[in-house]
This record gives sequence, C-alpha cells and structure tokens, in this order.
Amino acid sequence: MRGCVERFKPAEGEWLAVRQWNFSENNLPSAQMRTLREALDAASTKHPIVLLGNDGHHNATNSAGLARAATRDKRRLGLSAKTLQSDFADLQPFVGVDAQGEPNGAINEHVIEVLGGPWILTADLPLYMKHAGQIPAQLSSLGITSIQDAAVAPELQPLYDELFKQPSVPLRITLAQLLKPEHYRDQSGAVNFKALFADARATREKYRSIPNVKADALKLFVDGVLEGDPLASPPTLPNSAMLHDFHQPIYKLGDERLEIQGYVDLDSKACVQARAEQKAAADDTRVQAFIRDNGFHPSQCQRSRGALLADGAVVNEFVQRADKDGFAVHFHAIGDRAVRTAVDAVATVSDGKKPVNRHSISHLQLATDEDIARLSELKIPVAFTFAWAVKSPGYDMTVVPFIEKLASSEELYRKDSYYYRNVYPAGALMKAGGIVAAGSDAPVETDDPRPFLNIQRAVTRDAGAGAFNPDQGLSILDAIDSYTINGARLLNQQALTGSLEPGKKADFIVVDRDIVALAQKGQADRIGETRVLQTWFDGETVYRAE
Repeated sequence: MRGCVERFKPAEGEWLAVRQWNFSENNLPSAQMRTLREALDAASTKHPIVLLGNDGHHNATNSAGLARAATRDKRRLGLSAKTLQSDFADLQPFVGVDAQGEPNGAINEHVIEVLGGPWILTADLPLYMKHAGQIPAQLSSLGITSIQDAAVAPELQPLYDELFKQPSVPLRITLAQLLKPEHYRDQSGAVNFKALFADARATREKYRSIPNVKADALKLFVDGVLEGDPLASPPTLPNSAMLHDFHQPIYKLGDERLEIQGYVDLDSKACVQARAEQKAAADDTRVQAFIRDNGFHPSQCQRSRGALLADGAVVNEFVQRADKDGFAVHFHAIGDRAVRTAVDAVATVSDGKKPVNRHSISHLQLATDEDIARLSELKIPVAFTFAWAVKSPGYDMTVVPFIEKLASSEELYRKDSYYYRNVYPAGALMKAGGIVAAGSDAPVETDDPRPFLNIQRAVTRDAGAGAFNPDQGLSILDAIDSYTINGARLLNQQALTGSLEPGKKADFIVVDRDIVALAQKGQADRIGETRVLQTWFDGETVYRAE
C-alpha cells in the first residue's frame, strides 16, 4: 500500500482503493502490526485507504478512513469505541474491534457508505465507462448471451448508458435495480416506499425502449455473509442472519496455522456477569483481568445470531409492493434465517400454482430441510455460485467453527454436522423438485464469470481437496440446465431462451469438447478447461475463436 501511495500520488485526503483484496487468506498479525488498521496506518496516515474485499462484503481501512464516519445529518464523528456505543451503535455487528473496543480496521457491509468511501462496483467506474465496448466482446468469448446484473445501484446507470451507445450489444440484459430501503428512511425511521418505487418505475421506463434490455427486477440484500475473523483479537463474529446463536470459538495461531483451542461457555457465571456489565467491561483494566482469569475476551460472551439488513416487516412490504408493481425481486440470502425471511416474504405473494416464481434467491449458503421443501413448493429459482461449493480450509476456518462446535480443526468437515449436510444444498433442492440455476456473482472473488468452472464444480463439489458433500452435487445434465433453461426461468425469459426449439431465439454456443461425455467417463474435473469456439446470438455469429 505504501508503494501504491508513492506510485499514484493521491492528493492528501483522497481515497485510495484496492479491489479484490483476499480478506480470508494471509492477513496474519505480527508483533509490530497486530491489526489491519495498524498495517494500513503504516502505509499512510494522510490518505484514507480502503481494501475492498473480493466478496463485496469485507473491507478494511486505516485511521484516516475511520475518521471519515459521518451521521445522516452530516456530522463527522469518526468510528471509535465511544461512537460505536452511541451514534453508530447500529454498526456494531459490522465493525471489527480490538481488545479495547477500538475499531481494528475491519469494516463490513454498508460501513463504507458511512465513511463516504468507494465501493467494489464503483471504485473504477470511469475506467469501466471508458472501455464499455469490451463488455459484450468479453462475455461473448465466454459463451454468455444473457446476463443479470444483480446490483445496479443508481450510480452505475451511467455505465449502461455508455454501453448502449454501442452500435450493437449482443446480450439480453436484466438490470436488477439496487434501491436500498435504508436509503429511503425518513426522519422517523420509516421507509418511504412510495419514493423508492417511483424511482424504480422511472428506471424501468428509461430502458424500456432499448432492445433486449429490461430493468424490471429489484435486488434486496436480506443479510451479509457468514465469515468471521478468527485473526482479530477478540475474534469478530459473522454477521449473516442465522436461526441459532453463533458459537464463540477460541483460536490459537501457531506456525502460521489457526487451531481451535476450545469454545466460550456462554452460560458460565463469568459470561452471565460479563453480559450484565457489558459497558463496564470495555474498561481496559477490567478486560485484562477478565482475560487473565478466563482465557478469553469478555466481548466473546455476547450472544449473536447475526443481523438482518432489512427486518421481516420491511422485506415483506418490499416484496408485496414489488409484486403488485410488476417487479421481480432477486434476494441476497446467505444464512438460514435470511433464507427463511426471503421465503416467508415470497410466500405472502405466491400460491405455488405458477410453473416458475417471478421472484428468486441467490447464494443460499445454508438452508434448512424445511425451507428447501418450501423453495420447491413455491417454485422459487435459486442461483448458486458452484465455484464456492468446495473445500477451502483457510476460508472454512472463518465460517464452520462459528456454526459447529469442533473438537479440533480436523473436524472441520465432519459429515454429520449441519453445515456439511446443508451447505449450498443444490442436490437437495433438485431432489425436492426445485429450480436450480447458476451464476458467477462476478466480481465477487474474481472478475471472470468462469461458467465452465462453475459447471465442473456443480458436478464434482471438489477443488482438489476432496468433494464437499458430494450428495449435494448435480448430474452434468442438471448442471447444464442450471445455466440454460433454469437460468432463463430465473430471468423470466424462458419463452425466449434457455432451450433450442422452434419459436425461441437462436442463442447457442459451440465448444471444443463434449462435457457430457467427460462427466460420464469420470473426467468432470476437465470441464473447466472448456473453450468456446463460437457464440451465436439471435441467429447471428457474434464470436468466433481464432
């Protein structure tokens, strides 16, 4: 980061943003720099710096960035132990803190908005606009003819305005408008849905006349993500919404490897007392005495099931108004409580009689058997990113120990655990008769949509460390369906695309290998190497490999 400051020479006080920071790997504390904040302060104290996590949810900043925190009425108070107990108390689940309760540099979800900093999708917006013509060419080379941009915030519309100046755009584009309810709260805290949907209708109308483009979907984030931060002291809990409390693991870092030492007993006398004296426990003398006596930080006595980014009542009203107004809602739901909240909302406007529900859900990292059955009954399409449905020990240590009590790290993939059985439950949803779709969620993790790697991992559930619950894997034909007919169903365009039959658009691709035969011969791990030779859109060749 110091090198970036020297190279780009931002003006003093100007944000310096880095995209695609890997938040879950190689951020080990040292004796000199114990926190992300200290490390970034060593790079610069004059420039606010933000590392934009490669998942779009985890970010990190320095003291100059934390000092930018402002209230809705524009009072710049900064983020500190004091303001996290007062003006910014609602941000507590999303801000990492050190042993003294001071922000440690980890800022998650919407905290970057409070700091007035750049976002993963807007940090390089001028560059995107300058090179908008590359977008269809790149997607055509990957065999992609239809997309849903799942988070089109108002500030991203200029990118599409620039794109649509191109002579031709060989893509069917669904714009899922990101209009956050919290941005429409009035002084009383109530959401002004009338204003929100007036904006949604205006954008839908703006793009109505452009061929192959529709803006009739809305994105709604129900929760955040399931990764905690075991390297923080004390460890930061995940913030995704769960049906049951997170466990509080006690980690030990040895030889650059995390180990699980045990778990905090949340019902112990010490924890009951710590919860009763929560504010007093922030006093450093008390904290150090508590750690000396108990072996863990008193804040680890707190109970948490994560947080809904919009409560059930807001989600329900959002969906009911959207449905009445002809919009499809595309939910981001990670934790099992968020999934249930989304399904409950869709159930208020659905009877399951239509062959495909207008509304859909993305991710579904965890879902109960009961909600998998309801997703099938209500015919709600679910978009999985199968590249993630694999074992990744470094990442999984940030998730699984908070959900399961493990005797040691060797139990990370215990087959009888709830997480192992229900993680990315595509196979269970398929068996229940549900609609399994697929997508990349790019630029999360990588800017590359990598459709064939996703198909490969939908079948194998393996990235080289062994299959992560192969019972949740798909057959090769079901994996192809997730990218074709079921993708079309999710986009509410199954009458146009998704299968090759009379009356539909001639959108198809030619590839360099028979991926069905590969899977049937036990060579599904080669599907990700597939190259597209030709892409056809609306009966015309739009890409031909050299």
